[in-house]
Amino acid sequence: MKRHVSAAVIALVAALAVTAAAVAAVAPGTYKGNLYTGTTKQAPATVTVAGTKVTIKVAKFPIKCLAPTGAYTQPSAPQKYVWKGTLRGNKVTGNYINPLGGTGEFYTAKGTFTPATKSFAGTLTFTGHCRGTAAVKAKKA
Repeated sequence: MKRHVSAAVIALVAALAVTAAAVAAVAPGTYKGNLYTGTTKQAPATVTVAGTKVTIKVAKFPIKCLAPTGAYTQPSAPQKYVWKGTLRGNKVTGNYINPLGGTGEFYTAKGTFTPATKSFAGTLTFTGHCRGTAAVKAKKA
């Protein structure tokens, strides 16, 4: 009886490991989509996965600067957004400081890859003298 239970447990663990590996794998390559503020489409976005390295690029990231009132409400020209980070499982999270910067400004990205639909959804943020937050949704190209 012990052998049958042990064999069943081993088979179950092996099946779960194979299923988890198949579901958890993020497909490498390029994911193309758009950047959104609320429901408004702002600009095209590209998410590139190479192994565990992830790069997120947006040509026109909307930002607002500090107004005389002390709030970040002053409209500003959109800026280029580039975030580089590491994939951990299906999640991307962290900060990226431009190596040429030194201004105290940084980019933040939080998101999740969904291997079943080969898609990515997340939130991008720029923090510094000016600030901005937007959502990105992309599908495998």
